Amino acid sequence: MRSVLAKLFYASLLCPIAVSFAYSQTSQYRDRESGASLSLPSGWKWLGPERWGNEESTLILRERETGQEIKLYVKTLQPPEEIMPANKMNKRLLKQAQRKVEQRIKEGYENYRNREESYELKSINGRSGLNWVADYTQNGRKMVEYFTRVRSETTNALFFAKLPGERLDDFKRHIDPIIATLQIP
Repeated sequence: MRSVLAKLFYASLLCPIAVSFAYSQTSQYRDRESGASLSLPSGWKWLGPERWGNEESTLILRERETGQEIKLYVKTLQPPEEIMPANKMNKRLLKQAQRKVEQRIKEGYENYRNREESYELKSINGRSGLNWVADYTQNGRKMVEYFTRVRSETTNALFFAKLPGERLDDFKRHIDPIIATLQIP
């Protein structure tokens, strides 16, 4: 009788612990091929990654309740680039932001332009990063595209999301903490 009660007692202690692991506040995403990883808060899920091109993939991150989403493009650089000082990597990031404008214009985006005052160079887990915002028009409505590019000599990662301009500040409050968890090789 005592051993049955002891087992029930221990089971009652272990159940809440097991439930807390099953419903933890964050979930970890790790791509075994690219080595990219990040943490998602409760209420967020990932879809993918969809693999395409040469060492490229796109992952969708979506908040279940609102449907709000951001995509993460990751490319493994083959061959890896030579190690470079942060100031050189930062210049490369700024050039890539301008190339994104050229790409979007070719794709047919109307009035597409980067907000020059939005460029924010930063370090994300020891890697060079750049946040910026681009404005464009879609069916007469003012839209924005929000970007964060993170680079190393082996990996190019780009978060991007398109949304109505009036939702940008709220979106950034939700997404920037997720972006800050990105780790790339």
